[in-house]
Formats: sequence, C-alpha cells, structure tokens
Amino acid sequence: MEQPATTTTRSSRLNRQQNQQNNQGLNTQRQQQQSGQQLNSQQQQNQERQQDRQDPNRQQNNQGLNAQQQRQQNQQAGQQLNNQQQQQQDRLGYDAQQNQQNLNAQRQQEQQGQQSNYPQ
Repeated sequence: MEQPATTTTRSSRLNRQQNQQNNQGLNTQRQQQQSGQQLNSQQQQNQERQQDRQDPNRQQNNQGLNAQQQRQQNQQAGQQLNNQQQQQQDRLGYDAQQNQQNLNAQRQQEQQGQQSNYPQ
C-alpha cells in the first residue's frame, strides 16, 4: 500500500514541477508580450512625431502661431514703450509747469520787493 502512496507523491511532485515550469513559461511569455506592446507603442509615438515634423500643414500652422505670438509680444513691447514715453512726457510737462510757477512766484516777490523799496 505504501508504494502507491509514494508513486502518488512522486506524481504529485512531478505535476507541481511541471505546473511551475508552465507558469514560468507563461509569465515569461506575458512579459515578452508586454515588452513588445510597449515597444510597439513607443515606435508608434515616434512615427507620429516624425509625421508631425514632416507634415507641411502642421509646420505652417506652427509657423503661423509663432508669428502671431511674436506680433503680440511686439505689440505689448510697443505699448509698454509708449506708456513709458507718455509717463516721461507727463513728468517733463509737470516739471516745466512747476518751474514756470516757481519763476512766476519769484518774479512776484521781486516786484513786491522793488515796490516796497520805493517810498510812496
């Protein structure tokens, strides 16, 4: 009776080993499939990028967008320059006005001083 149990044990052990080997083979196959899928995905992305680079319409669209952005930046820079110039002109005008008022006040004081020098 013990021999069949030993045979069964041996058979079970062999079955387990066979199952483990099969599982290892399946796992390896799955890993290879996943690696292949990743590689295919990368290749497809690279191909799409290359098509984008080679597509003249896409290049023209990008050039148009770049030109539009450049125009907007130039307009903003021009507007900033205009604002700075306007501020400088305003400041110069204010300074000139202050100088004129100071001169007028100084002349009035001088005239009043001269008038007070003359006896009435």
